[in-house]
Amino acid sequence: MNTAHSCFICRQPAKTREHVIPRWLQRRFSLWNQELLLPNRSSIRYRQLAIPSCLRCNSHVFAPLEQRVESGTATDSDLWKWANKIHYGLGYKDRLLAWDRENPDQRIADLVRSEDPIQRDRLFLHCVSGAVLTEPDPFGSVFRFKFNSPQPFRFAHFLSSKSICVCFGSTGLICFVTDGQALKRDSAITHELGRLPSSLNVNDMVFLYAKLVEHFTRHNLHQTIIVAEGLVMRVGRTVARDVQPPNKDRFRAICKCLGLELVETSET
Repeated sequence: MNTAHSCFICRQPAKTREHVIPRWLQRRFSLWNQELLLPNRSSIRYRQLAIPSCLRCNSHVFAPLEQRVESGTATDSDLWKWANKIHYGLGYKDRLLAWDRENPDQRIADLVRSEDPIQRDRLFLHCVSGAVLTEPDPFGSVFRFKFNSPQPFRFAHFLSSKSICVCFGSTGLICFVTDGQALKRDSAITHELGRLPSSLNVNDMVFLYAKLVEHFTRHNLHQTIIVAEGLVMRVGRTVARDVQPPNKDRFRAICKCLGLELVETSET
């Protein structure tokens, strides 16, 4: 079935559109006409970030999840599912957009791919309806933050690490979708979390995200996964192989992508 006319979750004929960045979030922060930078360095308005969906998946499966995230009642499992929807939705949109408008047959997703098959990410979408379970649950690392006062909206997505960082009001979220909770269980990351200021602001969170992406990038994570009917299970622990030393140039580039200016110190 044609990708542009089939539901991004169940592949049934699409009658509606699912906004990758949900409408409630766009309304709250007036994002409709603001622009998001794409992997080909072009930009797209948030309101245009919509992908085909059937009515059931849009209104009956994902709507309750969006309500829990919007109301602040979402669990870590909910936030992981929500982050995966955004991550997958952005990748799916890449399959519909041309890399170069002068060469429309070449799509962004033809040139920008992550190493992990996107099929597993699509399977994770079915966790929202309960058709698929994961072990562990959530399958990825979820870091949630509460700010003392509302912060400006921020959003970032790194395809290579399958992660998102988003700040909406007094709530902040960093999620690595497929790492098997490796970052959450890493003692070095626990140490970084302990160093965060008590009066956390959005820039503190985004700088932490830069550190997490660099940490993830230099660790070659390996996990054994069994995919059975209705189940995605990690067997044993996620282990790091071929760990690279810290790379200041790469970290500086990550910070630049996130709109941060890295100030060199003895600890950087």
